Amino acid sequence: MKNFTSILGWLLLIAVLSVPSFLFYNWWSKSKLQVSAELTNEPVSGSVFPSDKGGQSTAARQPLPAPVRNEPVKQPAPEQEASTAPAAMAQEPASAQDSPAETPLPPAASRPGAAPLVQQESADPAAQAAGSDAAQVESSTFTKPVSYYSPKSRRDPTFSPDDYSRIRNEQLQREEADRLQRMAENRRPPREPGPETRISLQGVVGNAAIINGDMYYVGQTVRGVKVLKIGADYIICDYKGKRFRKVLK
Repeated sequence: MKNFTSILGWLLLIAVLSVPSFLFYNWWSKSKLQVSAELTNEPVSGSVFPSDKGGQSTAARQPLPAPVRNEPVKQPAPEQEASTAPAAMAQEPASAQDSPAETPLPPAASRPGAAPLVQQESADPAAQAAGSDAAQVESSTFTKPVSYYSPKSRRDPTFSPDDYSRIRNEQLQREEADRLQRMAENRRPPREPGPETRISLQGVVGNAAIINGDMYYVGQTVRGVKVLKIGADYIICDYKGKRFRKVLK
């Protein structure tokens, strides 16, 4: 039984490992085929440095045109011009009948050197417009200097010195009123002396007590204080409903 379970475990392990290995092999083979196909389908580029005989193009083989030279037109002398004028006038009718009329060339064609001048004149306004646009862009992008002004005092310029003195006086008055109010709240009313200070027990003789130098008994009143009880060395009195005890010293 143990051998069977071990064999079954090995088989399961082999099956589990075979799946990723098969997938990896399949991916590797496909990528290899794709790379080989790309290499075979790549077009063959021409030689970088063609030979002098076979690599030259037709445009390169053609000779360069000769540069046009502006030769000055020779003006005939006055005597020669006067002598040739009648002959030219005599030959003009015959030549006009024999050959068709030739169209005169435009000034630009008769003067090859005039084309660059015209192009230069036409290009000057464009250059001037571009220069003006660049100047406008520079002026628009130029940042103005920032002024960091730091005043010497924090005084508001909208207030005058009189306003400041008035505000200061009002603030002092408010502070003084607050101080007086706090003092009034903290001040306690004068404490009324207790009834104990009205009498002075000087001695006890039997049922009588010597109070303020006189003999008093229970039920008598001394300066508004009523004697309720006389003890061996004390008395109990009442003053306006408030009872207190006076001890002989």
